[in-house]
Amino acid sequence: MLSNRAERRISFRSISPPSRALSPDRAETPPSPPSRRASSPYSFVPAVTRDVPVPLPPSSPFQYRPDSQPPTPILPVPVELTPPAVLGDAPSTGKAFVPIRRAPQPAPQEPRMGDYFKRRRDLLDILKDLHSTGIQNELDLPQIVVIGSQSVGKSSLIESMSGLTLPRDTGTCTRCPMECRLQYAETWSCKIFLRFHVDATGAPLAHMREMPFGPTLFNTEDVERMLRRAQRAILRPNLDPSMFWTTRIYTSSVPDLYFYDLPGIIANVGDGGNEADIRLVEDLAKSYIKKPNCIVLLVISCETDFENQGAGRLVLKDPSLRQRTVGVLTKVDRIEFGAASKWVRILRGEDNPLLHGWYCVKQPDLVQMQEGLSWEEARAAEAEFFTTVSPWADLERAHRARLGSGKLADRLGVILSDLVSEELPGIRRTVAAELQSIVARLRTMVPPRFEDPRRVVITLLRDFTKTVSKHVEGVPPSVSRSDPADTISTGLIHSLNLAFERFRERVHETAPQFRPWSRRKSFDHSLEEDMLDSAREDDDAVGLGITNSLYVDEVMDLAKRSRTRELPGNYPFSVKENLIIESVRQWGPLAMECFEEVQEIVSQHLDRLIDQHFQKFAPGGLRDEVRSITQQQIRECAVAAMGKIEGLYRSERCPYTQNEHYFFAYRNKMLQRYKLIHQQSLGRSHLITAMRAYKPTECNGMDEQQWEYLNDAINALQDFGIITIKAEDFSKLLPEDDLTPALEIMAEVRAYFQVAYKRFGDNVPKQIDADFVRGIDAGLDIALMTMDLSKDKCVEYLQEPATIVTERRELSGKKERLQAAQQKLSRFYDEQGL
Repeated sequence: MLSNRAERRISFRSISPPSRALSPDRAETPPSPPSRRASSPYSFVPAVTRDVPVPLPPSSPFQYRPDSQPPTPILPVPVELTPPAVLGDAPSTGKAFVPIRRAPQPAPQEPRMGDYFKRRRDLLDILKDLHSTGIQNELDLPQIVVIGSQSVGKSSLIESMSGLTLPRDTGTCTRCPMECRLQYAETWSCKIFLRFHVDATGAPLAHMREMPFGPTLFNTEDVERMLRRAQRAILRPNLDPSMFWTTRIYTSSVPDLYFYDLPGIIANVGDGGNEADIRLVEDLAKSYIKKPNCIVLLVISCETDFENQGAGRLVLKDPSLRQRTVGVLTKVDRIEFGAASKWVRILRGEDNPLLHGWYCVKQPDLVQMQEGLSWEEARAAEAEFFTTVSPWADLERAHRARLGSGKLADRLGVILSDLVSEELPGIRRTVAAELQSIVARLRTMVPPRFEDPRRVVITLLRDFTKTVSKHVEGVPPSVSRSDPADTISTGLIHSLNLAFERFRERVHETAPQFRPWSRRKSFDHSLEEDMLDSAREDDDAVGLGITNSLYVDEVMDLAKRSRTRELPGNYPFSVKENLIIESVRQWGPLAMECFEEVQEIVSQHLDRLIDQHFQKFAPGGLRDEVRSITQQQIRECAVAAMGKIEGLYRSERCPYTQNEHYFFAYRNKMLQRYKLIHQQSLGRSHLITAMRAYKPTECNGMDEQQWEYLNDAINALQDFGIITIKAEDFSKLLPEDDLTPALEIMAEVRAYFQVAYKRFGDNVPKQIDADFVRGIDAGLDIALMTMDLSKDKCVEYLQEPATIVTERRELSGKKERLQAAQQKLSRFYDEQGL
């Protein structure tokens, strides 16, 4: 299986002695390098070989600047060497040194060229040091990433550049990212490490873990076995690390180079395979190559059509990636007969051109590897192949300079060191800026220190109860309210008053719906609407309530059926009582609905206050403890308040009032109104209309004779001493019929409802406020003091939020990585004298 930890890398560093002779694969004199293209983000420095001047860009302070007329340097190029005894290889086949003509070069030039290569090595060393700090998680550091489709020969390519033997299997050979560092040393050695950047959940580790995996190796034959064990350690981190000796890998080898080898892009999986690996490997490759400072080494096999290799499509479809990709063609010895021309066109840049061009390499075949072909012999065979086999031997000199793994490794080292030279000043500035920002953030996240935790907790509780008291008494709302349901912004008392107002409106809708005309008599629709409008002049309950309508003839029939032993003209009080109870029985559920609404408002409001005061103490349980006690206080006050509300409702089921003045005034008003409407229903609407329209100074549309009669009557009564007489009062003089007792019953019931509904509409909100809202406030401080306030418990209460602890830990780890990087950068600049 493939590793799903993209940041776990196997890295190795092998150190090899510098070669002293020239090899056949470098015997060709390369042409002058092409001119630098303006669109390139990197400096172009060709591989330094025999008989070629070394043009170096003047933009970098770390690169060698030759004199105005530098002599032509001749550099030693390795060839088939007799390996040192420490390698443990077989004796040489007789190939030792190939004498190569050296162009004359003055002695003073050698140190200058040595300085150039030393600086180039220093640049790769500082890049290695920056990667070792783990700072690549925060910054886009220059790096070379080797990608290719499955089994295109990436491992063989790395072997040809490093001289190591890597693990080989059918299918996916590279099962997790491998970091490879190559550098010169007097004696060959190899060190392997395990490095972990993330934890089991994928979160970045505050401190990158890096430990040696096994001893330092001095024999190339031991590398493959140790790498297999290291790969198992990376892919099975749940096992005891001691089984593998430790936890991560590094290595180093011949040319100065530093790159990452990624698992091959998978096109499909076999039986029993996991199809998720296809997406996993592709996403892993994308996560590396998307970084602007990533140089992509794209490995393409000539054994398979270019179009069928997913790695090629992944890179070449993005124009920006073409600007920072080096292509390499492998398995050139397996090209089908007659198909070499298309690969030659790619090498020449005619097809699929890349800014840094294409290279060709030839690795040992399976038979040669089984026979134990040494690295030196493989290099010699590769050079012989490209100088003797067509079409490679027939290429122009410029393109022959791109044949062989040695030339590829040299060119990669130059590209990488140039990129480091170009980006290093910006990296230094970014590190300083990021470090300053993190230090400032950490200053605001200093862990709190409490000398007396118990006093701190008690102070927090008292501040909370004081805030609750202020809100219960009434706090002005916010100027702009973002959420109407948020009582913190709208004001608790304002929200409660709205609930009480809705309650009174619902109680008012239960008013008796009396109709002072007969149900059995039909009326014109406009007349009926006019009578309803008349009834709604003083009270809008008529026609709007939820109580069934009662007509005057129905009330009269009910009164007659309720008589028992009463004298004639008298009707029992039970008639009025039953009509009153018909409305009052609906008040109980309405009162409970009002209380439940208030309870919800208060509970949510207190929850918000608790969050405001104790949110940052949630990890220690203080917030939950306060919420639990507050909710218990709410429940206790709710029980007491509901008992009082139930008592108010029971008392209203027995009609009673001492408010005689309001009762009689409203009774007389409603009786007069009912009589007028009743007379109107009897066909005397012209008289009723005239009485309502009367004005003492003008006729105002009345019949002039009627107006004179009515005006004379009012003046005569006023002369008689009845000063307050009004035109509508004459309706009482109209002839009465047998429905008058029903009108009087209707007026008394409606008057009592008005008295009782106003009383109940006030008493219920008052009781809720006194026993519930204020009751919570009155007992909350005492209730909170019953919680565990021991010193140890208070220390637990004051724990910081896990998010703050995690953020501070991550920032502290990032700070340490940045500080380590800054120290390494400062040391590098000091050593360079810059």
